[in-house]
Amino acid sequence: MTTLPAGAKDGAELLRAVLQAQEHERAAVAAALHEGVGQALKALALGLRGLDVGANAAARHRLERLTSDTLESVRHLALGLRPATLDDLGLAAALRAVARAAEAAGGPSVSVLAEVPDRAACAPGAAPEVELALFRVAQEAVDNIVRHARASDASIVVTARRGVWYLVVEDDGDGFDVATLAPGCRMGLDYARAWLVALGGDLRIESSRGGGTSVYGRVPVG
Repeated sequence: MTTLPAGAKDGAELLRAVLQAQEHERAAVAAALHEGVGQALKALALGLRGLDVGANAAARHRLERLTSDTLESVRHLALGLRPATLDDLGLAAALRAVARAAEAAGGPSVSVLAEVPDRAACAPGAAPEVELALFRVAQEAVDNIVRHARASDASIVVTARRGVWYLVVEDDGDGFDVATLAPGCRMGLDYARAWLVALGGDLRIESSRGGGTSVYGRVPVG
C-alpha cells in the first residue's frame, strides 16, 4: 500500500475540504430554489388554473405555459446543483434522474446499471462522499454528451469490486481528440476529477473522432 508524504496528505485533505464547502453551497442554493422559487411557481400555476376562462383564455394559457416552463427550468437547475434524490435514495436513483433529464433535453437514450453496496455496508461516511464524487462525474459526462456528442445511445455503469467503486459513461457519438481538448471545455469534468482525486481515486477519458467517448472513474471505499 502506497503511503503519501505528509504534505500530499495535507493537500488532499485541503482539496477535500474545499470541495465539501462548495457542495454545501450548492445544496443550500438548490434547496432555496426548490423550496422558495419552486413553491412560488407552483402556487402561481394553481392560481392561473383557477381563473375564469372568459375572454382572456389565450393570455391565461400563455401564462400557464410560461410558468410551467420556468418551473421546469428551476427543477433542472436544482438537480444540477444538488439532487435531493442522491441524498434521499442514493446513487442509482440519482443516475436514473440524470438519464431522464438528458433524454428530456433532446439527448440520446441513456441506460443505467448500478451494482453497488447499500450505504449500510460501507464505512461510516464513506458511501455518501463516493456517491457524490461518481455522481458528479456521470452528471458532467452526460451533460457533455447532450451538448456535444450527437450520440444515439449512451450508458452509465457503476460497479463495486474489492472495496473499489468503478464508473463508466460511454456514448456512440462524434468523439474528439482528447489531447487537443481546450481547458474551458473540460471544466466540469476537471471539477469531478478533483473529487475523485481527493478521495484517492482517478478519472480517465478515452475518445477518438467518430468513435464515441468513454469516461472511466475509480474511487476506493473504506
